[in-house]
Amino acid sequence: MERRTFFEQIGQGKTAPCYVLEGPEEYIKRSALDALRRLLLPAGLEDMNETRLIDPDADTLIAAAETLPFMADKRLVVVQESGMLQGRAKGYDEARSAAALAEYLKNPPETACIVFYVRDKADGRKKLYTQLKKTAEIVQFTALDDKEMTRWIAQTLKKLGKQISSATCQKLTFTAGTELYALHGETGEDIDAVCVRTTAYRVYDLTNSLMRGDAKGAFTLAHALQKDGEEPLYLLALLQGECRRMLAVRLLRQEGLQPDAIAARIGAPPFAVRQLSGQVTRYTEEQLREMCDVCMQTEYSVKSGQLPAEGALEKTMLQLLRIRAGERDD
Repeated sequence: MERRTFFEQIGQGKTAPCYVLEGPEEYIKRSALDALRRLLLPAGLEDMNETRLIDPDADTLIAAAETLPFMADKRLVVVQESGMLQGRAKGYDEARSAAALAEYLKNPPETACIVFYVRDKADGRKKLYTQLKKTAEIVQFTALDDKEMTRWIAQTLKKLGKQISSATCQKLTFTAGTELYALHGETGEDIDAVCVRTTAYRVYDLTNSLMRGDAKGAFTLAHALQKDGEEPLYLLALLQGECRRMLAVRLLRQEGLQPDAIAARIGAPPFAVRQLSGQVTRYTEEQLREMCDVCMQTEYSVKSGQLPAEGALEKTMLQLLRIRAGERDD
């Protein structure tokens, strides 16, 4: 079941006897569980009608599901960290419990709603998961695409009495990433002032500094990234990706494409492409190709053992600055 269908059914007051909530998007997954709580649990009687279990065996889970609700139609039984769906069961026979639950869930009680809340994805090889695919509603919470992300940000800010443009939404997700728990804490403030930058955005900043000839700013960013634990080879790969992106923007601009069309073609944020469009006109196609070659050659030299990883990023940055200045290596 898609998450959208889940929320539509909850909005209509419909529930299934058993759910598996899984997938990497934790914020919306948690919102789904909260929506179930609001629907099933009478105000003031929530604690009396919800049972939360951490990796229970079959007997414990069944006993909770068989407990009648108090002044409510259903009891909500939430199972987290189940060893029968992820990892290993702790303190009980997983095979016996999985078999018992698989049989029990063929005819779950009408007075309970059982929710297996899985952090990220369940292990599809597990026996219980195989059975749940037949008898439960498995709701997938995948990462939001660009349109869904923009809509979510706009709706969140609308509740706060604020508005935001699509371009600013794109800048927000490019700057702070697409993890909604993090974004939920960022949207009420100015992006440039308060957002925690992703590594990709900081390398984007580093590249911008190089393209402006701001050697001091670029090296400060590079040292900060490495101090934060980022590997030089990983940063070099990201830098190479930025250089290739600039070359792609330059070539597609020559074909007459506009920034939004370029963004769609190369899979980059429109906000970033619009900024790059102004920068790449200052460089020839030959210069941008040379920058890509320098990054690729340095990465190959490190991986083949011809060049130590330490200092490789800084060496590449110096070469890019020389190319920008129109200088050639001897």
